[in-house]
Amino acid sequence: MAIKVKIERSSDGSYWGTTQNVPGVIASDGESINEMKDNLREAVELYLETAKDHDKETYEAYKKGFEFEYDVDISEIFNIFEVINKSVFAKSIGVNPSLFRQYTTSKKQTYISEKRAQEIEDGLHKLGKELLSIKL
Repeated sequence: MAIKVKIERSSDGSYWGTTQNVPGVIASDGESINEMKDNLREAVELYLETAKDHDKETYEAYKKGFEFEYDVDISEIFNIFEVINKSVFAKSIGVNPSLFRQYTTSKKQTYISEKRAQEIEDGLHKLGKELLSIKL
């Protein structure tokens, strides 16, 4: 079963993850995304141990295991992964770099259609697959 998690970057550079579809809110932080993910997994496991006695429905829903599904706002993803050049990425998916910068600037949120958001997500997934295929 999937546990949806919203990831945000704090002004001090640390990362926050909060669950979106578990009763109550489970949150964790870390100096890196991986540290935040590890801390969140531990927090969810502790929560489920408590749920065994106090919230049977939640315990039953997740007792066989769970996967995290991470949700990152488009304006945040390029702050979190600063190594990705916005202009070059925009060109690679066929989006005007100036418009793309507007999408990814958190100061002024520009409307982004569902279709365009899907194109960006697909481009990110394609980049991830390409990176995973590299052997050094």
